[in-house]
Amino acid sequence: MSIPFHSVEKASGKAVFVGDVRLNHTLVGKFCRSPLPHARILRIDTSRAEKLAGVKAVVTHRDFPDRRIGRWVCDRPVLAAGKVRHVGEAVAAVAAVDQDLAEEAVRLIKVEYEELPAVCDVFEAMKDGAPLVHEDLASYDWTPPAPNGSGNLLHQVRILAGDAEKALAGAEVMHHESYATKSVHHGFVESHQALAAATPSGRVTLWDSTKDPFLVRKVVAGILGWPLARLRVIAARVGGDFGGKGSVSIEPVCVLLALRSGYPVKIVLDFREELTATFIRTASHIELTSVATRSGDLVALKARLVFDAGAYSDSKMTGHPYPYNIVQGPYRIPNVDIEARVVYTNNTPTGACRGPRGPQQHFAIESHLDGLAKKVGLSPLDFRLRNVMVCGQKLPAGGILAETGIARTMMAAREHVFRDEGPKRDGEGWGVACAWWSIAPRLGMEGPPSSAWVKFNEDGTATLFTGCTEQGGGQHDVLVQIAAAILSIPPGDIAVLASDTDATPYEIGTGGHVVTRVGNSVKLAAEDARRQLLDAAASRLKAAPEGLELGGGKIFRRGAPGESVTVAGICAEAITSARGPIVGVGADLREEDVAENRGEKGIIDSMQTATHAVKLAVDRETGKIRILKYFASHDVGFTVNERNIEGQIEGGVVQGMGFALSEQVVRQKAITLNPGLRDYRAPRSGDAPRSVETSLVESPRKYGAFGARGVGEPPNLPVAAAIGNAIYDAVGVRIRDLPFTSDKIVAAMRGLRAGTETES
Repeated sequence: MSIPFHSVEKASGKAVFVGDVRLNHTLVGKFCRSPLPHARILRIDTSRAEKLAGVKAVVTHRDFPDRRIGRWVCDRPVLAAGKVRHVGEAVAAVAAVDQDLAEEAVRLIKVEYEELPAVCDVFEAMKDGAPLVHEDLASYDWTPPAPNGSGNLLHQVRILAGDAEKALAGAEVMHHESYATKSVHHGFVESHQALAAATPSGRVTLWDSTKDPFLVRKVVAGILGWPLARLRVIAARVGGDFGGKGSVSIEPVCVLLALRSGYPVKIVLDFREELTATFIRTASHIELTSVATRSGDLVALKARLVFDAGAYSDSKMTGHPYPYNIVQGPYRIPNVDIEARVVYTNNTPTGACRGPRGPQQHFAIESHLDGLAKKVGLSPLDFRLRNVMVCGQKLPAGGILAETGIARTMMAAREHVFRDEGPKRDGEGWGVACAWWSIAPRLGMEGPPSSAWVKFNEDGTATLFTGCTEQGGGQHDVLVQIAAAILSIPPGDIAVLASDTDATPYEIGTGGHVVTRVGNSVKLAAEDARRQLLDAAASRLKAAPEGLELGGGKIFRRGAPGESVTVAGICAEAITSARGPIVGVGADLREEDVAENRGEKGIIDSMQTATHAVKLAVDRETGKIRILKYFASHDVGFTVNERNIEGQIEGGVVQGMGFALSEQVVRQKAITLNPGLRDYRAPRSGDAPRSVETSLVESPRKYGAFGARGVGEPPNLPVAAAIGNAIYDAVGVRIRDLPFTSDKIVAAMRGLRAGTETES
């Protein structure tokens, strides 16, 4: 198999990221940021910065229209206006001829503040009389459903099914626990970066490290009051995303600085800014009470979830129920009472981070169920298998479950654990945990709009046009593979033109299993191009198109390969024909697909599931954890690219280990104490397990290309719970507050020996 062009570029180091784009006379953009978590802005004096030789532009909120931005609720000014709500909030920005001058100009900007009381704790923030982070929340724009809280409460959601209170009152076996998780950063290698250049007419091209160039164009043009045609956004290769590069942040400022200065402007955030000023994963507090029969049947779950939105909320932590029924897990529970609250504080803003809202809820429920399994006398896996969801089941938040391979992933994990030979050594333990993801039912069509174009060149090669961004997950490899399979040409003969708002079809940002939908669009476009190709060849071969076959660069009669024409010949003829070049868009096929989909409104077809098992050793003296074995079984629907899937799983496991074992944004009174990679403990290469053994289950998804399901989020979801369950199996202590640091484990073991640690 020939290798796709873009893969060669990445492997050879020739792939172009924003940092690689070079324009003459490019200026350096820098932000002036707030040192306070909550303060009224009394005065901003930029005069000294503006007079500094080499400074070409300075902007503040006064240079922007009075509009707010945000993906779900528009709660955020481009630059702080009126007051600042968190440490690191951008107040002004400069463009200068070099880095040193830009930093000096920032120091010369004088901002006079009146400090306000800050609220750092979600429970304090919900109290009557707490300082308000957003006094005028009711006036903000939003994507439905609207914010339904009051005070600092952004959203409050209740999911009810059956009668949980009655079930709790008559419980045979009850289990109650509380869990907490910290905020973490995505840990991508490339920070947020943008480069803007304006023409003399005022049209701007923006190169951006974003996974959603069309969103960036819409928001930036909207905030500036421009028509979309005035702004071109090119998403360069993205050096890691994990949900962190789907929002608009530095782009409006970069564009305006370029316009004001008359020069190209590049902004590159450092990691201090990443950890204090960009959108990170929300911290959580989750209280669970579950009920089971003595024989091990789940009867009820009562859950209370509180999420810290920080100063601004850019995640889909909305008033819709689907983000919160994850806490139920992939299990049949007839009586459910789930209440979730999303609360503003003066902490760092929060947003999507690989499986938004998922790792927190999986950590809680998958840890909790191990304790409940022990109480009813079943092994963790047998308990899960006894209560696993089945096809056709209705969920409390709505929707009917379609085909899922979750039980098969559990069986694969059980077989793997049973294969482990030899007696368990002191301090060693196994832990298992399951995951489910993307559990909202289709509401009339399969997700947001998606389309792709496939064009045959006159030599028989092809170009794929897609708005889908390549952000490190091998997305373009998979799309090329799909097109190549339909067109019967080598993947290396397909070029990709991607993520350019002037040149590619509209696409929502890469993430949240979106590429499975894009893959279907590519498949339909390739089928359209193939049909046109065979139609054009049919007249030459005097045969019906359905009687022709395609392969080896030729089109021939079925059963008579000697009667053939070349693909290149037909494509070359098409260039000068009345019909024009062969370009597949799949519009008719896509309409048929959507129409069929509408007939299954409310069906949950896109669920992604997994079961992980980990064996580890705990040093009883130091509390240090050593991962011995890691196994992950995933339902992938259909294996399009096995190596790519395995890479996604391995990366997700290591990222989940960071969430479980070391990562946390440490704050004191809303001030981040570890704002840099030296102090923020992300996993290093030596922390990764020596290998992650994978098992791929295939239960085809009806509306995925060839039946494929997404696999980006699930590998990250069950890791913390699996590790926590293994720690309990190894040394008998249950840590309910992430991360599992050595000092917490040692303290818990001391408490266990002293008789103060319980398994409740």
